[in-house]
Amino acid sequence: MELIVYDRELTPLGLIEKITSFIWVRRYWRAGEFQLLVPFTPHHVDMLKMHRIIMKQGDDEAGEIRHIQVRQNLQGLEEIEVKGRFLTSWIGKRIVIPQVMANDTMPNIISRIVSENVTNPTNTLRRIDNITHTDISEIRRNRIEYKSEPFINALLAVETAARSSSLGFQIITNIRESRHFFRIYDGNNFAIDQQENPPAIFSAEFDNVLEQEFTHSTESLRSTAFVGGEERHDIPRQVVEVGTTAEGLNRSEVFINATDIVQSWRDESGVEHFIPTEQYNALLFQRGAQTLNLFAENIAFASKVNQHSNLQYKTDYDLGDRVTCDNKRWASRDGESYFCLSGFVF
Repeated sequence: MELIVYDRELTPLGLIEKITSFIWVRRYWRAGEFQLLVPFTPHHVDMLKMHRIIMKQGDDEAGEIRHIQVRQNLQGLEEIEVKGRFLTSWIGKRIVIPQVMANDTMPNIISRIVSENVTNPTNTLRRIDNITHTDISEIRRNRIEYKSEPFINALLAVETAARSSSLGFQIITNIRESRHFFRIYDGNNFAIDQQENPPAIFSAEFDNVLEQEFTHSTESLRSTAFVGGEERHDIPRQVVEVGTTAEGLNRSEVFINATDIVQSWRDESGVEHFIPTEQYNALLFQRGAQTLNLFAENIAFASKVNQHSNLQYKTDYDLGDRVTCDNKRWASRDGESYFCLSGFVF
């Protein structure tokens, strides 16, 4: 394997060929990371410097060096360890200013967060050059009421929004154009319960898994949330209920303090703005629905797949695609099986 090293302007600087170990971790709804270990040589010292960009030959994702350590191992050999994150992490260099409030689809909201704080902010000092947005018109999602938390980190805001709508995002790099592209995408559906694509099934039966692990837990389950809005002395506090149908022992409640969602505020000119109660309650409801996802029943079936089997990574399936994990040996005796689940590759 060869790694190509670039500066921030995407000028090629050289190759890294003598690699002791290399870990390249892609993520679906957050920034990936990498770790590189190479022998200590003058060439590697010249190439591997802080904020340099590295790419795998023929790939379109890049990582930025953020950590460099030189050490001598137990055998007396000198090594350079380099760590970093994918360029998607650049979004985390900004906070969301001003707050984003919208009735829109989640892809449009994510795109707006990045546009207003990274690629096309009002304050040009905040702009990161050479990043262009890709087309999102084919990604279908319902409109929602949305308001970002005050001064939230932009990457955290994007991650939270993407996870809540099962969307992936990344910054990809086109070396020929010397440009980066912010991309929002929806994974393909290769699960067993659809008929549009050939299914991707990971099972010991097909000899394409190395390890499997099933988890079923209700330890953190909450069915119903009461969401409290801003607290003011002059008006009653708005509280909305999310998950109203659960009852008896099946009902488990949690209170969500959403004081950051304000109903009225003054802008820089001193003009007061007021959100109508119906729209404000919709914002509280959306916060409650998103937070309840964190308190969901945990049914997980994780498979460590064999990338050299009948299903080839990046050919038959890729990051963010929906696939099926199966284990017939773990089925219950009554014939009901909890061990055939579909989920995302991430």
